[in-house]
Amino acid sequence: MTSLAVTVGFGIAAAAGTVLRWRVSTALGPGGTLLINISGAFALGLLASTGNAAMTVIGTAGLGALTTVSGMLPESVRLARASPLLALGYLCLTITGATAAAAAGLALS
Repeated sequence: MTSLAVTVGFGIAAAAGTVLRWRVSTALGPGGTLLINISGAFALGLLASTGNAAMTVIGTAGLGALTTVSGMLPESVRLARASPLLALGYLCLTITGATAAAAAGLALS
């Protein structure tokens, strides 16, 4: 894969991941961000063992832009204003859920 193809692919994948995350989190709020982070971790687990250059670009750019702490933290702050315990649960569920999903993806790949 040429350097130009990797660069263009990286930009397209990152833009697509960012837009998808924004649309889902805007539509579903904290639940959408949770869904995005867990499903993205699962997909990254599936891709991790491929070693394919195209999959590396998709995983790094697309899934990296899709799943992000920058989406999770503002949701946590909003939840903490309503209930600190709810925010703590949200953070714990995100971290453990994403870790378990990535492990499941790795196991299936």
